[in-house]
Amino acid sequence: MGGAHLLVIERWTSCMHASGIENCIDQQKLQAISNAVLHKNDGQLIEWSYHSIGTGERNFVTGGVFRVTGITKLRDAERRSWSVILKVVKQDPTCDSTSHYNYWRREVEAYQSGLLQQLPANFVTPKCFSIDHLDDGSIWLWLEDVGHELQQWDKDAYRLACKRLGQFQAAYLVGETLPSNEWINSRWMRSWIQECMSYRSELDEGAIEQLLSDERLSAIMLSLNQLEDAVGDWISALERLPRVFAHQDYYEQNILLRKDQQPDDPVMLIDWQFASISGIGEDLGRFLGLAVSRGHVPIEHFAQYRELFFASYMEGLRESGWTGESELSRFGFIASFAMRAVWEAPKLLRWFQNKPGSSDNDKLLLIVQYQMEAAMEAAELYSQLTFKHS
Repeated sequence: MGGAHLLVIERWTSCMHASGIENCIDQQKLQAISNAVLHKNDGQLIEWSYHSIGTGERNFVTGGVFRVTGITKLRDAERRSWSVILKVVKQDPTCDSTSHYNYWRREVEAYQSGLLQQLPANFVTPKCFSIDHLDDGSIWLWLEDVGHELQQWDKDAYRLACKRLGQFQAAYLVGETLPSNEWINSRWMRSWIQECMSYRSELDEGAIEQLLSDERLSAIMLSLNQLEDAVGDWISALERLPRVFAHQDYYEQNILLRKDQQPDDPVMLIDWQFASISGIGEDLGRFLGLAVSRGHVPIEHFAQYRELFFASYMEGLRESGWTGESELSRFGFIASFAMRAVWEAPKLLRWFQNKPGSSDNDKLLLIVQYQMEAAMEAAELYSQLTFKHS
């Protein structure tokens, strides 16, 4: 999947509107892309169509993801079908700094740099056939269609994904040079926490009194206050851990494992919008948090999966030659998972206020309780370990 890729940068007039993208696509441009997909240079585009793909939960700067398919006639009259993924990236002036966790051009610049075609540990990304700039400031990424279908993950899949993440990040701990591109955020968690807090709305006194009458919510509110008192120190500690190249959105939807995936097969990763230089274990904590919050990991078996994630990650680190203290990666893992409470605990309180009695409330309550338990472990690790001086 790696190797050279075609990179064509043009400027088109914007024409995105409610009817879709069909009037925005230049036929000659699409013909050139279809030829690139087919590894030809003389094909004639015969027909094409498109449809929207992906889930409804998109990044704020993603304007849409489409599968474009068509038929091209070659010089010998043979007709070949093809498909390609079109990802529309929206300009967002609120995310215009590379220090922002969601810097709107980050994935574009990642593909443009060529870095994603040279990843260690057999991690691969879709080829990029073209990057097109529209007059409204949006950017279109034309990407290889790897033809993946989402599937239910079992423990073996999580074990493989966590181990491979450990192998990938160990490469940067034992000799691989960390990328230094300006578009990569080196303080990703700090920016994400700041944004989470900026979106928070204050509860009125009546709502607070009502919530405090529930002992479970009262305990959550107290734990959240304690967590937020510690967050600044924990973020500083994360930034002083051994540094690795991180994906920061490493979870089932972006890790395209095949049904017959073998341990040493290439692992295809998509959506590099959050790419960062981060502390060891931090990416893994994000993975666990996303898997739990999105309902992929059964919450009733949370402790088993938490330890499966960490043990598999450590196995990947060790097999790849990293001999550092496991407590360092444990802190990165646990603290990163715990700090999701900065976003999810206030959401929990709003849910209990606005839709009391919902079954969703109890599930989120359990998740936040696990996050608070993790915060207790992170506090203990922070108080005892030497990573603060590494």
